Amino acid sequence: MVEILLLPGGGRTSADWRPAAPLLEAAGLRTVAVELPELGSWSWAGAVEYVGETIERHGLTRPAVAGHSLGGIVAALWATEHPECPLAVNLDGHTNPTGPFEGVDPVEAERTMRAFLIEQTTDDPEMSHFIAQMDALDLLHVYRRPRCPLLVVSSSGADLSAMLPPDVSAAFDAYVRGFARELTAAAEQTPLLSLADLATGHDMHLQAPHAVADLILTHLTTRPR
Repeated sequence: MVEILLLPGGGRTSADWRPAAPLLEAAGLRTVAVELPELGSWSWAGAVEYVGETIERHGLTRPAVAGHSLGGIVAALWATEHPECPLAVNLDGHTNPTGPFEGVDPVEAERTMRAFLIEQTTDDPEMSHFIAQMDALDLLHVYRRPRCPLLVVSSSGADLSAMLPPDVSAAFDAYVRGFARELTAAAEQTPLLSLADLATGHDMHLQAPHAVADLILTHLTTRPR
């Protein structure tokens, strides 16, 4: 039986997988949905170690690993260390939107985004620590070195920039364009990396569970041997 470990987004719970998990189970998968470590003590190495401990605790044998948002980044990191994994899936997980940018002055755009992030985390040491951890991870580098099949699913139906101040919105939109460009280039050069897009908001596994389940099942079936 194919097994899959399901990870939630940051600050979310395993309950987010309730719409999609039964669809995977109906196709014959064993699903195990778990929580993530607390954000205040977050480290990437610790999160990957936690996944390994969780797999062992639940008696899983070489499971696929799928995660949403922060959990998706952890799944992508898992893919860089575990060639035995049949599939890792990142559902719309991104680090800080501080580059790459397209169509704007990159120095000014980065300055704008960093000032905005600092403003949002003022007087919150735990969140400042978490933002620093996000800043330290080069996600495009991660995408270029998977050792097992890695599927990155992006959402195109969200309009987060509409909720941001105008200068931040412009910088964020430039980040979305720039990151998409570099992600496409990474996929063209990385046989184990596959890309997909869903016209949903960020919480795609809640908004389109059938589409998410179908993507996971398809890529488990067509994974490189």
